[in-house]
Amino acid sequence: MLLNTAFIRSCYIAPIFTGIYAKYGISLDDIGIPKQLMQEPMMLIPFTEVSQWFEQIERLSGDADFMVKIQQHLTLSAPEIPGNWFLSAPDLAISFRRINHGVNCFQSGASYYAQQSGKILKWCYSNDFAKGKARSHDSLRVAFTLFNAIKHYVGDGNNLLKVRLSGPPIQQQETEQLFNCPVVWNAPQTELWLSIDDLLMSTDDYTYAPEPLTASIPLSQLENFLNIPQPTDTPKVLYEMVNYSRYYGLPNVDKVAALFGISRQQLQRRLQKLGFTFTYLSGYIQCNQAIKYMLEGMDIDEIALRLGYSNSHSFSRSFTRFRRQTPTQYLAKLNLQSKKPL
Repeated sequence: MLLNTAFIRSCYIAPIFTGIYAKYGISLDDIGIPKQLMQEPMMLIPFTEVSQWFEQIERLSGDADFMVKIQQHLTLSAPEIPGNWFLSAPDLAISFRRINHGVNCFQSGASYYAQQSGKILKWCYSNDFAKGKARSHDSLRVAFTLFNAIKHYVGDGNNLLKVRLSGPPIQQQETEQLFNCPVVWNAPQTELWLSIDDLLMSTDDYTYAPEPLTASIPLSQLENFLNIPQPTDTPKVLYEMVNYSRYYGLPNVDKVAALFGISRQQLQRRLQKLGFTFTYLSGYIQCNQAIKYMLEGMDIDEIALRLGYSNSHSFSRSFTRFRRQTPTQYLAKLNLQSKKPL
């Protein structure tokens, strides 16, 4: 039994929720999404959850084409990247390469790449984890995001040659008007066709600000960018699925099994083969997350609340079992080390 699961960071889908609130007044509460989840921009969310949210938004808005209606919000300026790395390049060609490589830090199980045919460049996106109606919504999400990146450099007057989208059709005429080119649905993957010459073009409205030759980010932030599991990396997938489940209360085996779409017994057998018990795994993850919050300057009561414990005493007992010292003692040690002279 495989536990293949893809993840996407909250900051990469946040523009959708900004857009649907602005257009329809639909809030995170209406969809059943904890606010805290979207307040942590680097949090990894199972793509199966995102697919369900897309279908909920369609029902709540009464619009199958809600992604079309909020397309102006779908940009790559939302993720918290130092210097807005994706869109601060001197031309589209460099930005194109950055996006294809860099988005891997924000979404696993998906591919962004180029296919060239003569003078035509196909900007491609493939995601086998988007299923059913959510496939159309996800294809539109990425197509508009990439299209807005193109327009960032070459302006609104740019003409794509063709757009190919996954999933069943949604508002064919309106979609073609927005992309200003023919749109083909039910394609194996998302593709934006543009002239190879567009990569080096730039509109007079685009002003390039020279980038620093070196960039410095905290090691904790670098770790966040790099820490995204591939779908077949079962131990890391398990870690992130349990970590995600804590936003809905203390992690438990039934909740995590449901997120994987399997039974409690199937999950327990899988954990046994890996040499874990669920109690140990969830306690270890909660403890590690607590330390991460400590390093971010959070106090003990706030950490206990964020991790889903009923009170700080319950959190302290759990933490002490794994670290052989209380959270207060561990935090004091961190504070002492931070004050030591270099």
